[in-house]
Amino acid sequence: MTKALENIRIYGDHDGAVYVGDLGTTFPTGLATPDDGDFPEVGWISEDGVDVSTDKDVASFNGWQGGKLVRRRVTSTTDMFKFQALEENLVTMGLLLPGALITTAGGITRIKPAAGTITDERAFIADFVDGDVHKRYEVIRGEAIFSGTIPHKNTDMTIMEFEVTMYEYEIVTNNPALVTA
Repeated sequence: MTKALENIRIYGDHDGAVYVGDLGTTFPTGLATPDDGDFPEVGWISEDGVDVSTDKDVASFNGWQGGKLVRRRVTSTTDMFKFQALEENLVTMGLLLPGALITTAGGITRIKPAAGTITDERAFIADFVDGDVHKRYEVIRGEAIFSGTIPHKNTDMTIMEFEVTMYEYEIVTNNPALVTA
């Protein structure tokens, strides 16, 4: 295989997005835009974009003779993606406070966080777009965890950082460089 400049990706086009759906929601066909009723969009994401990562724990095994490393084994793997949501909306509040009771009366919304720790598995879509190339992570089963602080000051945007553990996922793309024979 030779080097090909057209295979270098810079994701971040306007159509890039993160969507959240209920566990078991049917994903759109191919790379079609998700229906807002099934997968509402998180909204604006910070300029840091969306980072996809894999964490692996590796055990090393040494031989008796000289303590030389003889084998290594991956003992656990965690796949995840991280993003910083800029919008305060029902989707981000649902991720921030899973299981919260949200009610609105007379134009005033009251949010009562759930008592205790809530496991909140959901379906997610992370869309990455670079011109005509579209790559999608369809997370069939995932869980978002909020980490960090939320700034509330006039010198910074209100940002909520979420890390989504991808328990089960697929990657869907129209990238011509990934077409198999």
